[in-house]
Amino acid sequence: MHSASDLLNSPSLNLSYDLKSSVYHQKNNQNYILQQTAEQFPVLENLSVFDVYLTKGNSVETHWHPNANELAYMIEGEAEFAVFNPNTKQLLRYRVKPPQTVYAPMGWFHWASSISDRTQLIAIFDHKSPEIALMSDVLRKVPPEVFQRIYGVNADQLAEVLKPINRSVIIGPPSQTDIRWRIGDQGNF
Repeated sequence: MHSASDLLNSPSLNLSYDLKSSVYHQKNNQNYILQQTAEQFPVLENLSVFDVYLTKGNSVETHWHPNANELAYMIEGEAEFAVFNPNTKQLLRYRVKPPQTVYAPMGWFHWASSISDRTQLIAIFDHKSPEIALMSDVLRKVPPEVFQRIYGVNADQLAEVLKPINRSVIIGPPSQTDIRWRIGDQGNF
């Protein structure tokens, strides 16, 4: 692996990158996330960028980054960001538009929901390859019996409620065709 200084001294130095060549997640042609990490662009030693596009009613699901802080910078539209402070147990909510930012410290739950028809934000991370832990993965992998033992909820009812979450969501809600496929045409569990 070459260091950034080695790369900067290379005769084949390239300081340009097209994020469209690296799709992190795509729900549809209006709701998607592009990424640029050190894997795609080695000169980024301790930096990564995600370019997020959302339409009204779509959200980047609740998640946290175990190895990176995140700074979200609004480019277009309007969004609601929520960050859960684990120290004070407060849910901090911000309605933001360009050129505002929201900071999510490493390990803190957060999410973003588009309020406008077209929203674009840039998420900047202080790690060359930020990890993401998704709430949909937690909900579908923790056995309902664990929730029953810890929180006193009915495991069978919870399993039925969580049944549609059968994969990582990243951008929600699922499309109508995806919902029909997952829970049936009647929309009943």
